[in-house]
Amino acid sequence: MSLFSQYSAYYDLLYQDKDYNAEADYVARRIRQALPDGKTILELGSGTGRHGRLLAEMGFDVHGIERSAEMVMLAGVAGDEMNTPSAPNTRSPGSFTCEVGDVRSARVSRRFDAVASLFHVVSYQTTNADVLATFKTASEHLDAGGIFFFDVWHGPSVVAQKPELRVKRMEDSKVKIIRIAEPVWNSEVNRITVAYTILATDKATGNVTEFTEDHPMRYYFPLEIDLLSQASGFKIESSEEWLTGLPPSDSTWGVTYLLRKNQ
Repeated sequence: MSLFSQYSAYYDLLYQDKDYNAEADYVARRIRQALPDGKTILELGSGTGRHGRLLAEMGFDVHGIERSAEMVMLAGVAGDEMNTPSAPNTRSPGSFTCEVGDVRSARVSRRFDAVASLFHVVSYQTTNADVLATFKTASEHLDAGGIFFFDVWHGPSVVAQKPELRVKRMEDSKVKIIRIAEPVWNSEVNRITVAYTILATDKATGNVTEFTEDHPMRYYFPLEIDLLSQASGFKIESSEEWLTGLPPSDSTWGVTYLLRKNQ
């Protein structure tokens, strides 16, 4: 079963407690700090379009590449249905578009001011070949001086905290969801495969849908990112804890990197 093939149907419900407004504001702020005149963003792994549409409301022109056709379809639906209050728009509205594609190989016939890859998309690239190909995609869509902004699972924190079984329960007017996340840790390849078991109960009929999807995730150490960046024509400009801006630490599971393409 392909990644997110069934999971995508419940994706927005499972993450309805995620503060997309704060996250989009953080991403916009970091991009504008690095590129004050930046306007265009290529988003690698655009999901159901939540970040991309909020960034568009903040004045960016965003084009998303998303591997899951189901999520690209949902992104189109979500554009008509989203009514979550967003951050105040202090600039003229931008735009959001997306298409089905693989972040490792997708090519768009134009360049962008910035490339963003959010919510651990780079951690889904579990082999050196995969992550190098993703970095190459970013590089080939940027001019010299452009930026690549992304977040990953932070290796020192993963080793210190260790993955553990987690259960999440969410519901809306139509369905009740239980998600069980069971991690299998392979420290030799810096990978945690998370087996997600979903139990979805239709409130109208009482019918229960159950399925499992395995999501392999790679965690990265700073020296790895430095090496991958150099190999792809980038230089690390900064790294920090996701959202807070604090220095990465052993308690920082999510870390962002801002890379600058070499002149």
